[in-house]
Amino acid sequence: MVGKTHRVGKSVIEISQAFATEEACLMYLEAARWPDGVRCVTCGDKNISRFVAKGKSRFDKDGKLVTGPDRQLFQCLNSDCKQMFSAKAGTLFNDTHLPLNKWFMAIAIMCNAKKGASAKQMERDLGVSYKTAWYLCHRIRKAMEEGVGLFTGTVELDETYIGGRFDKRRARAKYDKAPVFGMLERETGKVSVKHVPVTPNRFLISKYIDKTIAPEAKMMTDESALYKNLTKRGFQREIVIHSGKEWVRGDCHTQNLDGFWSLLKRGIIGSYHQVSVKHLNRYISEFQFRFNAREDQEIFAAVVLNLVIKSALTYDKLTGKGKKRGPYRPRASKPSSE
Repeated sequence: MVGKTHRVGKSVIEISQAFATEEACLMYLEAARWPDGVRCVTCGDKNISRFVAKGKSRFDKDGKLVTGPDRQLFQCLNSDCKQMFSAKAGTLFNDTHLPLNKWFMAIAIMCNAKKGASAKQMERDLGVSYKTAWYLCHRIRKAMEEGVGLFTGTVELDETYIGGRFDKRRARAKYDKAPVFGMLERETGKVSVKHVPVTPNRFLISKYIDKTIAPEAKMMTDESALYKNLTKRGFQREIVIHSGKEWVRGDCHTQNLDGFWSLLKRGIIGSYHQVSVKHLNRYISEFQFRFNAREDQEIFAAVVLNLVIKSALTYDKLTGKGKKRGPYRPRASKPSSE
């Protein structure tokens, strides 16, 4: 018997054919940003004129005259505005030096790679530097951050720890791993996962549960003390005893969430090899988004739209180099000898 197959988004070949030129990318971006027609980015007026601005000419380092590409522009016809803008204006794409077709190729690769695609793979596939590929991947992961709504049915709860086997040569302690807490709603198959920045306890876990799970939901957990107070707080809870080699008892199990843990860990081990704890939440967001949209044919369009409407992730913020300095205080001058 042939198993059911799922097509998640367009293939890389289809993307490369559909967006082979900058004009095709701009038309798609325009349709995604203004489905009801182009509007001025300044005043919102829909009375718009479209025109093509010829590329500027300049001399390169060898003294040859080089003409830049033509630009597809709009102008607001409102007499009080008359703003000129492009489809990329006010978006993350406006300040990037990377062509749009490479952006779209990177999105397609990340949407279709079930266990993720490393920055080194992007470097090879797109023909860019490693720094550009790494920054590009993190900006796309930022666009994949999403809310999942309220879980109301049967919900599996579990936690796992990211960090690999203990090695005495490493700097971390034997049990010093990054804790990750997850919830999965069986009826929809959606997960909500996040990195817990401190050692998890039942009070912290309860805050995550209250934000994501409705009071009438039925919870499936293991015997961990993290969920000890759920029954006292009025939640329905069934327990499977993992320490007693009990994995399934009727409908009580956490096997679906365990499957997501397998994907996440195999992606980190097999594709990325290692990840920084400070970026772990973005990697989790990528796997959560792809898992929740595994049957969505428009996953590619969703990522492009998120890149358009969400605020850009700057390189300084990503690397932590954009920290504000304190006010400048000049040194006190030495007393004069005169």
